[in-house]
Amino acid sequence: MPHSKVAVLIATTAVCGLASATAAPAEEILTYRGTATELATHQPLYAEQHFLRYRDGQIAQRIVLYQCADGSPFARKQVEYVDRFAPDFDTVDVGRGLHEGLRSRSGQREVFYRETRSDTEATKLLPRTKEMVADAGFDEFVRAHWDALLSGQNKELDFLVPSRLGVHAFRVSQVRATVTDGIPSQVFRLRLSGVLGLLLPAIEVYYSTAQRTLVRYEGLSNLQDADGNHYKARIVFPPQERLVSDVATLRKAQEAPLRPCG
Repeated sequence: MPHSKVAVLIATTAVCGLASATAAPAEEILTYRGTATELATHQPLYAEQHFLRYRDGQIAQRIVLYQCADGSPFARKQVEYVDRFAPDFDTVDVGRGLHEGLRSRSGQREVFYRETRSDTEATKLLPRTKEMVADAGFDEFVRAHWDALLSGQNKELDFLVPSRLGVHAFRVSQVRATVTDGIPSQVFRLRLSGVLGLLLPAIEVYYSTAQRTLVRYEGLSNLQDADGNHYKARIVFPPQERLVSDVATLRKAQEAPLRPCG
């Protein structure tokens, strides 16, 4: 597989579903929305609705619905935080039949990947390590290392790449402070470590300085168009759209039927 495609699949599974809200005691369900546009042309691509379940102040579950222009969902990601930085996750996109993720089985972790519905799903058992980061666990990684990143330290991580049935070395660093849509923000850059990091485009994520939540993502998306091309996206997460939700709404998101856009 070309290295550019590896970078696509790593980066966007890491950060397209990153943003988390301020934790609260007992159980609480929060929701927010992101709107994706084409990075160069600003043409609308899709929307994503996130539902986060907290228990005793700790994130326990995340459901993400990816929606067509008419609001109907075409993809879904379900995340279970069995591990803070490397949660179990399952992503399904019915457009081309993508199915990828990480699951726990009898004390072991198994990565799985299928790019299209005509492909055979590939799987591999992985060693359980403290260094691995997977999917939305990157959000927890950033916030856990927030002070170190802002002090100028680069952080290395082994990020799970389902398409490669393994991990790749990445580096995250804080590159600047800015104001994003009126919000004081910190910009973090995620790129492959080593020589490849100099050759491939980086991903940039913008976090609110005060709340430490994602407000913008810019880079390649792991979602694909009908021709199998990965979107180059800007995804904006307006803070004012972060709301309290409920179990019934979360369950509807889990059970909503998916259909291709178009």
